[in-house]
Parts: sequence; C-alpha cells; structure tokens
Amino acid sequence: MNELIAAFSSFTGIILITVFVLIVIQEAINGFHDAANAIATVIYANALTPMQAVSLAAVFNFLGVLIGGTAVAFSLVYLLPQNMVAGINTQGEAAIFAAMIVAAVIWNFGTWWLGIPNSTTHAYIGSIIGAAMADAFVHGQAIADQINWHQGEKIMIALILSPVVGFLLGYILLRVIRATVKDKALYEPVEEGKKPGKGIRSVLIAGAAGVSLMHGSNDGQKSIGLMMIVLFGLFPAVYGLDPDRLSERDYTSLKETVANVESIAQKLSDSHLIETTAGLTVHLGGSQHIVGGTDETSVATRREILDLHTSITKALKDEGTTSQLNPAELQQLQYAHTLLRDFVEHVPFWIILLSALALGGGTAVGYKRIVTTLGEKMGSSRMNPAQGTAAQISAVISIGLADAGGLPVSTTHVLSSSVIGSVAATPKQTINTHTLARIAMTWVTTLPGTMILSFALGVGFFVAFG
Repeated sequence: MNELIAAFSSFTGIILITVFVLIVIQEAINGFHDAANAIATVIYANALTPMQAVSLAAVFNFLGVLIGGTAVAFSLVYLLPQNMVAGINTQGEAAIFAAMIVAAVIWNFGTWWLGIPNSTTHAYIGSIIGAAMADAFVHGQAIADQINWHQGEKIMIALILSPVVGFLLGYILLRVIRATVKDKALYEPVEEGKKPGKGIRSVLIAGAAGVSLMHGSNDGQKSIGLMMIVLFGLFPAVYGLDPDRLSERDYTSLKETVANVESIAQKLSDSHLIETTAGLTVHLGGSQHIVGGTDETSVATRREILDLHTSITKALKDEGTTSQLNPAELQQLQYAHTLLRDFVEHVPFWIILLSALALGGGTAVGYKRIVTTLGEKMGSSRMNPAQGTAAQISAVISIGLADAGGLPVSTTHVLSSSVIGSVAATPKQTINTHTLARIAMTWVTTLPGTMILSFALGVGFFVAFG
C-alpha cells in the first residue's frame, strides 16, 4: 500500500499515470482510424448494419489481441533508449515519454478529424524515434547511438513492403475472382437498403472478421508495449520483472544460465560480454537482492538483463563468435537469449483486455469518417462486393505474414493499398487520384512529422518538468 501511495503521489508517478490514460485514449483513436478499415467493406456492401459491423470488429479485435502474443509490442518498445525500457524512474525520462505519447495523440486525432486514413503505426514509430533523439539530446549524447538502428531497419522494411504486397494481392485476387466467378451482382455496388446474396454476404462478413482479427493481433499490441513501459516505471518490483517467473526455482535457473554465459564469454575472451555478465551476477547474487523485492534492485536487475540480452544477440549474429563454440555451448547461448527475453516481456492479462476494449470503443465512436473515405472515395464509384472481398483477403494475408515475423505494419496502409489494387483491376473504373494523393501525403509526412513533433515536445517537456 505504501508503494502504491508513493507511486501515485510523486510528480514522476503523476506524469506516468497521465501518460497511461493518454495511451488508452491513443488506442481508442487507433480504433477510429484502423479498426474502421476492417468494416468499410461490409457496410458499403450492406452485408451488415454499421452497429453490427462495429460489434463484429470489437469482438474479433479483442480475440486478435488475445492470441497475438507480445512480439509486435516489444518490437516497438526496443526502439526506445534502454534506460526507459528498464524502468522510467526519473522525472526527466517521464517527461520525454509523456511528450512522445502526446505527439502521437495530436497527430492521429488531427488526421482522423480530417478523415484521412493515417497510419497509427507510423505515428508511434516516429514518436518513439523522436523521444529517443530528445533523450540523447538533453543528456548530451550522440543521437545516432541512442536509436536501435537494427530494430528500426527491420520495422521500416516491413512498413515499406506491406502496402506494396497489399496492392499486388488486391489486384491479383480481384483478377482471379473476375476470371472464376461470373455472378454480375458481385461486381456492382449494392443498392441502398438491399442486401447481397447469402454467399457474397458470408464471404464479406468472414473477411471483415479476419481483418479485425489480424488488426487486433498486430495493431492491438502497440499500445500494450507502451502501457508496460509505464508500469515498469510505476511499479518496477511488480511489473519490471515478471513476478510469475520469480519463484526460487526460476530465480536459481536464471543465475545458473547467467553463470553459463559468463563461462562461454571467458572462452571467447569477449570483454563486453564478460563485463555484462559480471554486473548481472553481482545483482543476482548480492544479499541485498530480494526476489520480487525493492524498486531499486528490480530496475537495476532489469537493466542488466537487457544489457546481457543485447550482448548475446550481437554474439549470436557474429559468425566469427559462434564458430568458436561447440553445439552444446551454442545451444546454451540460444537458451539464455530466449530465457532473458521472456523474463522481462511478461504482460498481465488485464493490460491486453484494456487494449482490446479501447480499440472496440474507438471503433464504435469514430468509424464513420474513415469508412466513408475507403468506401466511396478510393475509386470513381462506390466499392462493390468483389473489391471488398479481394481487399479483405489481401489484408489478412499481408498482416498475417507480418505477425509471423513479429513486425508491426499499418492496417491502414495494407487495406487502403489492397482497395486501390482492386480498383486498378476493375475495368472502366479509375483510382480517385485526389483521395490517393491526400493519403500518400499523410503516409510520407507521418514519420518525419511525428519525429520532429515528439523531439520538440520531448526537449520542451524535459526543460519544463525534468
């Protein structure tokens, strides 16, 4: 109880609690933007009423978040400076983190208000990189050294390729549908108040459910990782290290694993790896450490675990290093890599539930603006059932591939590109270049725009509150 009162009464705690609320709001805005994409097709084909479609999206978004794991969540988290990932326990770090979330909220709300299918993923990534830059700047460090370029490179490749894959799949799938299915009703916009045939309706509903499921499994994770950063800062002893893994047996296993890594590091004469394991051995073996104990020891131990995990990652990617190890030693190093990662990436179920509820609630409140853009303004005529089906299947495949790689992609980009691909494959229909130009401009400006905004706010908040 004393820890709870301290966390909620300190200025750093107040900032982090405010940030937590903003992240939930941001996830609702994500629902305005991205979850609405999944239901545009069924609404414009009159397969479901808007409220039926919203309910469907909410349920499958929830299921998607539930089954999606945490790989995507922490792929974003690891773009932050490691001192923040270990646990935000200073007023300055809390101020910069707050600025990052404020930047994403401002950008996403603004583009939603204008009815532009902006990418929440791009807004998050730009804001995170801007925060990392601000953290380096205010501490007099080289900005390039504070950004996880390897992680950023993987994410950027996924963001660039995913809309290309969505467009191509949308184009190809509509061509295949037109060649194999001759029902004319499939290729005409559905009249107001008239439902499509049962077969078409079933396919569209299944597609909307699939896109919602994939959206939850990928986009739904992005707020989860950021919420966990706040909890790491507020309650390090509870959330900074997974309490479910802090039994004496697991604690002993962790110490033995670190000792094995230290032995391997000695063989390799890897001074950095030796230094990292030595520091962690002190924290794990010291008499002051109590399993699930104080905030200070939890943050320190978590930081050492993250440092060691990073060092092992580099060692495993270095062929010169791995070639010096026998199969048993290589297996030990790989096991340590997995154990250390799992040790710090635990997410409680209530966070997953909160993320899912925020997504569903946001969809219900703000779906109409984005649905109108996708349903009416991407082509020279309203979306028809065949186009909706091709776009949905394309999005499910594209996002599913990203999930398999643990990479964040933009549901907006993927589905919008899939719709454009289906329009391009439709005879006598042209792409609405005005709408396409507005969306493309937002895609191009979101990353640099949120980076600059987050950096400026981060420095400003640090000066004001740090």
